Amino acid sequence: MSTEHIIQSTRSPLHRSAFGILSVTAAAAMTLAACAPDDEMPEDGEDVTPGQNEDSPEPEFEPTEEETEEATDDAGTGDDTDTPEAGGDHPVYQAIEAALAEYPDGVITEFEDNTDEDGYVEVFVYDGSTEWELEVDSETFEIIDTEDDGIDADDEENAQAVQIDIAEALQTAESESGGEPKDGELDTEDGTVVWEFEMTNDAEVYVDVTTGEVVRTS
Repeated sequence: MSTEHIIQSTRSPLHRSAFGILSVTAAAAMTLAACAPDDEMPEDGEDVTPGQNEDSPEPEFEPTEEETEEATDDAGTGDDTDTPEAGGDHPVYQAIEAALAEYPDGVITEFEDNTDEDGYVEVFVYDGSTEWELEVDSETFEIIDTEDDGIDADDEENAQAVQIDIAEALQTAESESGGEPKDGELDTEDGTVVWEFEMTNDAEVYVDVTTGEVVRTS
């Protein structure tokens, strides 16, 4: 008996089985590789993203930055109700701003919204020595008429007591009453200097000119 025959005969059945399994596995792998579709194999120099081949769908169109911003604006907060803000473009605020632009150190002592009747807002401003009566156009907000109205001692004392901006006091009155400003003037309420505002819903709001707090509403 030859040496080779002796070696083969002495190998255990387990060894022969393992060798057979490995051979079958290797053969199967080679067969699968040979049968793989051509479109899954990248050509020389071709960049193929893992998990993607020629049959993969084209990427969806991406929105532009402008379209994204518009979509965000349209989404909003989920509430389509328009909530008006106090102040803003109301003619009284614009007229007061125009008057104070003309008299930067002035104090508004009185105003009356005559937009519907005459097309202007009447504003009185104290400049430190006298009180000026101004008519401010409700559309252009230009001062169309100015008159020296003079001032008495009590009105001058009230004007000198003012410490907060009238626009701030008006916004407080709007929030308190739910109306918009119609007219207003400096006055006293139980010894406290206040702006007395009459609103479009007929509410009257009294705002302290030093603290900005509501003194009384009627």
